[in-house]
Amino acid sequence: MKTKTLLLLLLIASGISVAQKHYYKGNTHTHSYPLSGDATTTWTPEVVVAAYKAAGYDFLVFTNHVAYFDFSALSSPDLTVFSGEEAGISGSGRWGHFTAMKIQSQIGGRDKTHQQLLDEIAAQGGIGFLNHPRWSVIPITALQVINDMKQNLRHFEVYNVNTDTPTRFDTSLWDSVLTTGRLLFGVASDDAHKESHLGKGWICVYASSKHPDTLFNAIRNGEFYASNGIELDTIGYSPEKLYVRSPNGTRVTFIGSSGRQLAVVHANEAAYTIMENEGYVRAEISNSLNQTAWTQPWMLPQTTDVGQSKSSVGPETPTLYQNFPNPFNPSTAISYQLSAFSFVNLRVYDVLGRSVATLANAEQHPGRYQVTFDAGKLTSGVYVCTLSARSTAEVWQVSSVTSKRMLLMK
Repeated sequence: MKTKTLLLLLLIASGISVAQKHYYKGNTHTHSYPLSGDATTTWTPEVVVAAYKAAGYDFLVFTNHVAYFDFSALSSPDLTVFSGEEAGISGSGRWGHFTAMKIQSQIGGRDKTHQQLLDEIAAQGGIGFLNHPRWSVIPITALQVINDMKQNLRHFEVYNVNTDTPTRFDTSLWDSVLTTGRLLFGVASDDAHKESHLGKGWICVYASSKHPDTLFNAIRNGEFYASNGIELDTIGYSPEKLYVRSPNGTRVTFIGSSGRQLAVVHANEAAYTIMENEGYVRAEISNSLNQTAWTQPWMLPQTTDVGQSKSSVGPETPTLYQNFPNPFNPSTAISYQLSAFSFVNLRVYDVLGRSVATLANAEQHPGRYQVTFDAGKLTSGVYVCTLSARSTAEVWQVSSVTSKRMLLMK
């Protein structure tokens, strides 16, 4: 998403290709029989996988009711399968169901708070999704999210086939949380309990492959859009603009703080210039068939009071310095500066866009870093070092991609 547009700008400037990314379609809320007792008896894990594969999906997350099972053996080159669980708690006003993606063992909700459940999912290395918050049986309010789920919650369903219709979905919880300055990613899902639920809601993840770790990291970082029928081929973010384009959308609505409509464009593509007093901007793309897609919000550095001007102490763009020495043989030092706690990916590509080295791929604290790139096994030529950094703070989000050319002379 953001990475795509920024890399395209870099390609124009440098004339050098980098590894191509694609959108991969998947469902993050999938039940099966007998682990989810209310699933249709014919809806077994093997049938589920075959049905989603036939429908052209690229990945699937199993979320049976408080029942973990390792489904990884059902993965294939055509469909990546993630193990998970729909972990739930109930009673005493503490209702809630959570997708626990890529956990390692069963998580029970008895006698736990929402926050304890989310913390346990995170402790197992998984991602927690708040499922169907508008379901009348266990409705979750924005105030509950803000007060009772303060950490380890970045994803929630804005559309669920069993609790919403294509024309009636409620994003007020999403906008209420975003307006506080807290980052939250919107997800659409099938909540599939039987085959007729398939293909009603999904996310499209922007990633370089269907490898489980690659997809997982992209989902964790919000590199996806949610949809119940709309396709997006371009989502472009910059510090000043949000741009979207869809082959089957006819209306673009840009939405800001408190869910306020900022602009409506009757076309299949549109751009919105972000104002300095806007805490966040997101887009909804729709058409006459009552289909909708939701982009993730572009969060801006801001003061505590939404609507005020951008904070002067907000995070600055991460800096990638020119390697030294350059030209080099066979090793060189690469330095970069972070002004915020970020998930960092530092890679080196050759002139054909092939990744030849990953120098960093982890969350890092603010500060200056230096790594050594050893090209002893590579041939002479031009290489491109690319720094991708995405802030992970709760109150703002900054994404940045920058590159430097390096010359290896042997």
